[in-house]
Amino acid sequence: MDDAPGYVLGNDDPAMVRLDALSRVYEPATAAWLDAAELTPGASVVDLGCGTGAVTLAAAERVGPPGRVVGVDTAPLPLAVARRRAAEAGHGGVSFEQADVTTWAPPGPVDAVLGRLVLLHLPDPVALLARLARSVRPGGVVAFQEVVLSTRAAVPPLPLLTAFNGWLLTALGRLGVPADLGLRLGAVFRAAGLPDPVLVTGQPLEHGGDATGWSIVGGDVTALAGAFERTGTATAGEVGPADFEQRLRAQAAAADAVLVDPLVVGAVARVP
Repeated sequence: MDDAPGYVLGNDDPAMVRLDALSRVYEPATAAWLDAAELTPGASVVDLGCGTGAVTLAAAERVGPPGRVVGVDTAPLPLAVARRRAAEAGHGGVSFEQADVTTWAPPGPVDAVLGRLVLLHLPDPVALLARLARSVRPGGVVAFQEVVLSTRAAVPPLPLLTAFNGWLLTALGRLGVPADLGLRLGAVFRAAGLPDPVLVTGQPLEHGGDATGWSIVGGDVTALAGAFERTGTATAGEVGPADFEQRLRAQAAAADAVLVDPLVVGAVARVP
């Protein structure tokens, strides 16, 4: 097993469902973070690790028709979804590139570089930020949003969610993926030579068995079942990925539970 950090959550159709659920749950927190970035009409923007394009399209709304937004991702399926959604929304200034996000660089200076939930999957976030910051014009923006996975909870506690949280944090720890990178963003920005960032946080609350966040958990279970096995965290028999989400939703409904989705932290800094 390669224990270097990397994207472990998959890019097949179930993963697309998970990404869409994540975008819906975190839309308000993402909007607050992008508002703090103060993207101006006509700006040129890069969205690194764009996935299905939720942040790319939100940035395009802020920079308007004169602006240009490029979404970059390694996976072809999310990019196909992103291209279709951009075309349906009529965003002519949006384009997408399939590339290795650890080495990709814009062809010229840009006004902003963004990324949501991408740094935790990369081997050296500091080096990436330092490199990309050199492509941002003076006074431009570097803005990244990351999660604190240890903060997901249910009230009252649900046995299946408690088990999942343990499996997730153990497996990611063994894979070298930082589950709490949101809390480290200030340090990452400073180590990359950027000023202290403005931090914008959000932690959605949902209620009952119909909460959207259960789809995120279910998608994680499906994607990570193999990683749980490889890391010796849990067997497929223990996890039961095929119906895990349904069982979790049933527990939540029976307990009338509140889901505390993981905290997200958005960092925004201007290049001197």
